[in-house]
Amino acid sequence: MTSSFPLFNLPSESILHVLKSMDYGEFISISLLSERAKRAVESMNLNYRYSFAVISNHISLVINLKATRVELRFTMDKKRENQANGFLALPDEMELSIFTSRSFEKWIGKGSCIKRWINHLKAVFHFSKFDCLQFDENASLFDIKELQIMFYSYDVLRISSDNGSDLKSILKHFPTRRLLLENDILKLLDDPYPVLIQNYDELVIEPLFDSPNIMKLDDLLIINSKTIEINNMNWTEKELNRFLKNWIKGSNPRMERLSIHFFSLEVTNLFEILKGIKCMEMPAEHTRWFKSCRGSVEPVTGGHDFYRCDGTKATIIIPAYTTHMVEMYVWYPHCVGETEEMEN
Repeated sequence: MTSSFPLFNLPSESILHVLKSMDYGEFISISLLSERAKRAVESMNLNYRYSFAVISNHISLVINLKATRVELRFTMDKKRENQANGFLALPDEMELSIFTSRSFEKWIGKGSCIKRWINHLKAVFHFSKFDCLQFDENASLFDIKELQIMFYSYDVLRISSDNGSDLKSILKHFPTRRLLLENDILKLLDDPYPVLIQNYDELVIEPLFDSPNIMKLDDLLIINSKTIEINNMNWTEKELNRFLKNWIKGSNPRMERLSIHFFSLEVTNLFEILKGIKCMEMPAEHTRWFKSCRGSVEPVTGGHDFYRCDGTKATIIIPAYTTHMVEMYVWYPHCVGETEEMEN
């Protein structure tokens, strides 16, 4: 943009029309010129689809839009990266990348303030919190209290570290209702009990693809989350049968949905899993609507119904798309959805 084209002397409608003809790199740059320029870009009502931040030996802020991905990657020079003592200062070398289906653009800057960029992105793309805050390897290089001040608002906390002390520190400083662990918590922590008993809305445990989850029945029985997803479970049908019988007796009272992805077990029918449990097989075409703790509604087709000791009904199914997984839905009154809710 040059002085021969005084954009901000134009009427608001004309400014907006010109901005819409630009690409993301251009109007992000323009939004930094002044408060008026920033307000003009904000008036475009850019609708983002997903936002997340990743902390490792660098820090990335990512905004996914309809057909574009905007990524700001903050790194440090080698001299600072090789610093031996204490925590590293927050990186200030910024690389802005714009990805589309047809092109890739990159800008590099220095002396950038991450906190300022976070606030700027939230204003420009109209979001109040990141959908996901992810901790990867080497996140402990930074002062966690400084990170806590900067990343205070997020929906999902995702931890990929393979260091148990890092995990405990992250969970202490970053409370969440939705926790995703890309590791085997039982191998990382001497005592996973304080984590498993937390009242999360959602707990997902994802060990490495080639590594079975070593979770035992007693571990699953103490999980106090509403939605539980366990991957690479190295269980037999008999062990799952024992869990269901414990649930019938009253275990896991907060659980609304359970998804278990087996490491090697192939489930073709529920006979062994439901052995000794009074249940009723529903017609394959029978569809009900389940409302999750996040408010989303999904169809539950067929399956087997059974009841716990207090009369609460549950349904267990083998999803149509895999034989290495079972799902269980608990039909509390607030979990019963309607077709209209799914359509909305």
